[in-house]
Amino acid sequence: MKKIVRITIKILEKIKKRINQALIKLKFLLYQMEFGEREDDIYVVTYPKSGTTLMQMMLYQLTTLGNMDFGHINDVSPWIRNDALMGKPPKNLPSPRTIKTHDFYKSFEFGAKGRFIYVHRDGKDCAVSNWYQEISYRTTDLNFEEYLKQFLSQDYNWFTFTIGWFENKKKLPILYLHYEDLIHNFEESINKICQFLNIDPEKVDMKRVHERTRLDFMKKHEEKFGDRPSKAEKIYDEFIRKGRSGEGVKYFPENFTKAFDKAYLKYIYPLEQKITF
Repeated sequence: MKKIVRITIKILEKIKKRINQALIKLKFLLYQMEFGEREDDIYVVTYPKSGTTLMQMMLYQLTTLGNMDFGHINDVSPWIRNDALMGKPPKNLPSPRTIKTHDFYKSFEFGAKGRFIYVHRDGKDCAVSNWYQEISYRTTDLNFEEYLKQFLSQDYNWFTFTIGWFENKKKLPILYLHYEDLIHNFEESINKICQFLNIDPEKVDMKRVHERTRLDFMKKHEEKFGDRPSKAEKIYDEFIRKGRSGEGVKYFPENFTKAFDKAYLKYIYPLEQKITF
């Protein structure tokens, strides 16, 4: 009898999970129908902690007058999946709209409207940056090796995310940029973005764009970029951290380094060689 009860409970849990997944999918679909698609939409595509907010700010400064009177960057560059799940109504924004997404490539249909800017960051650096956010905002006692096991084994991981966007089987219009270039080769990156989006650099205040996308400026205005606190006593000031590259090499234990490098050479490197950055 106990065995039958356990089996029944497992079956019911699976059914509940599938129903919840279906409801989430329906909620986002209804949101998308209201939000709509435009030919000049600009999607900022990243695996989390890959320069998402920096690219949002770059595009906001390039496509508007760059006023800092918004409450949060998501007010002017929405993360629509999160807004849908939170039950927020679609924002009525002028064109071109800059839209944040961490979605898998398969989430977009053939012939999807808009253009896509994919910011690629080294997977090891992503792991370190995501771990810091996890211990700063949620699980304060989570050690790095335990987090790495989760980072590499979960369905939504850096490898599966990157492969789909690198393959680009649906031939979406994608500009690929290295995160490191956004930091160290600012002018070259801005020129590539302007060319991709048909923006005349002569009509943009590049001094303003550069000043307002600097790490020190964004850190100073972190309340406009970081996660919003759910508890008044919690201080959320580690969303924008250092913007460094190469940290992963220092943090990864040897056994994880070997496994990561082996998978990278097998799955990512061959695709990366076919992409123009």
